[in-house]
Amino acid sequence: MNKLYWVTGLLGLALGVAPWVFSYTDNTSALWASIIIGAVILVLSAWKVVAQDEDQYWEYWLVGIAGLAAIAAPFIFGFNTLTEALWVSVVVGAVVAMASAFELFVVAPEAT
Repeated sequence: MNKLYWVTGLLGLALGVAPWVFSYTDNTSALWASIIIGAVILVLSAWKVVAQDEDQYWEYWLVGIAGLAAIAAPFIFGFNTLTEALWVSVVVGAVVAMASAFELFVVAPEAT
């Protein structure tokens, strides 16, 4: 089994702490979008570690959706003019979505 859940978990953690690292805590939308989406990614990835359900892949589907939500969040919640928050959200979301897609469609295509 591939260990991409560690990568997605670290990316979720990175997204959750990004508002303090990149100093955009003053924008409520960007702050809470990063915290909530990062927490969802982190919790789902941690669940994959704890559950050790090697024959199920629903966690990757949900993490992939959360990655896409991170990409869309700046545009939906209106913080696309805040450069740091925009790029962190889009880049982390894209990497999370690609890691999930890789796991689902390349590593374990029978899960799709």
